[in-house]
Amino acid sequence: MHYINENPAKKVGSRESDKNRSREQLIQELNSLRAKLKEERLNIERSRTDYELKMMKRALKTLSSCHKVMVRSVNKEELLQDICRIIVEEGGYSMAWVGLAVDDKKKSIKLLAESGNSDGFFDNIRMSWSNDRDGYCPEGTAIRTGNPFVVRDILSNPEVMPWRGEALKQGFSSVVSLPLMSNGHPFGALSIYSEETDVFDDEEVDLLKRLADNLVYGVAAIHTHKKLSWAEGEAKKSLNKLRKAFGAIVQVLEKTVEIRDPYTAGHQRRVADLARCIAQEMGLSHDRIDGIKITGIIHDIGKIHIPAEILSKPRALTKIEFSLIKTHPQVGADILKAIDFPWPVDKIVLQHHERVDGSGYPHGLSKKDILLEARIIGVADVVEAMASHRPYRPALGIDKALKEISDNRGILYDRDVVDICQKLFREKNYQFEN
Repeated sequence: MHYINENPAKKVGSRESDKNRSREQLIQELNSLRAKLKEERLNIERSRTDYELKMMKRALKTLSSCHKVMVRSVNKEELLQDICRIIVEEGGYSMAWVGLAVDDKKKSIKLLAESGNSDGFFDNIRMSWSNDRDGYCPEGTAIRTGNPFVVRDILSNPEVMPWRGEALKQGFSSVVSLPLMSNGHPFGALSIYSEETDVFDDEEVDLLKRLADNLVYGVAAIHTHKKLSWAEGEAKKSLNKLRKAFGAIVQVLEKTVEIRDPYTAGHQRRVADLARCIAQEMGLSHDRIDGIKITGIIHDIGKIHIPAEILSKPRALTKIEFSLIKTHPQVGADILKAIDFPWPVDKIVLQHHERVDGSGYPHGLSKKDILLEARIIGVADVVEAMASHRPYRPALGIDKALKEISDNRGILYDRDVVDICQKLFREKNYQFEN
């Protein structure tokens, strides 16, 4: 009988090999887990931004439709009723009503107009703007303080105990009450109710506050018989007021993007200014130049859909992350469709990353299909972005930016736009403002 002597060194080597394989397997599992956790975080962030986007689009659509009604209205009662109806029917909110603060002993609130799911709501509650029990309703608080009052979850908010039972019975879950102000003093409130909880975030409230402020103007204009018409003289006044209203919307949108992406704070405004100067040098009409400037200020509004960690990432983006970035022109256009601008703002925003040779995004359009306004903003956007600091790189400087558009003149960028842009910097000493 033969005995085979096993080699001890061979056993040790085998155990070491097993340990190495186990270690490698553990590292792979940990990396896989990290990737899954990152993907889950991105999905959660994406879901949250989708919801915020939905709420903002709803508020913008409401605001735009209400502006149109205000321009045409000549009767106070009809105006208030129309505004409430639009808020419910087009904005998708559950109920809206306007109340007047009455200066009587009870400091009561008189119902002026309402629309939506009220169903006896106003018969079963007493509301006032006093400091007693009946005054602790959203409307009373808004009138008393002169500030918007938001309840994002009626069920869990103890501040509205005397009032919330009836609100819950109607199916309301959240509410914003906006004071109507005249000469710095509140004289009433516009209240908007929703069946959803956790709505009415800061951006949505800011937009709805613009609506309340414009409603006051509309009522005041009717009271003083300043009835707007589209006759030759009055049409210009109406258009100017509409443009001021659009300017207010643009300011909110600009602020929203810069809060979301602080590294590009000021980027949009610098792009807008350069695009405006290019348009002027090209001899475009004043109206067209105004449209280009407005669009430039909000051309990146779609970035509110992108997770913040991607926007501020200090390294190069992955293919998946960049594919998300490439969705922002379409998202921006979808948001801006809700606003009836006198210029094709949504189309310009949609096309500002398209390129002359068809290599751009999101639809790969070529020069003949790209609006001139989009080609102008596209060049201004590239120049400003390269000349400025970004989270993933320091500023490249204006010389490299101008070389980029010069090297790709007629390939990526419109020849005439590039020539004018070069002229502004090389001959007319144009500089970006800090």
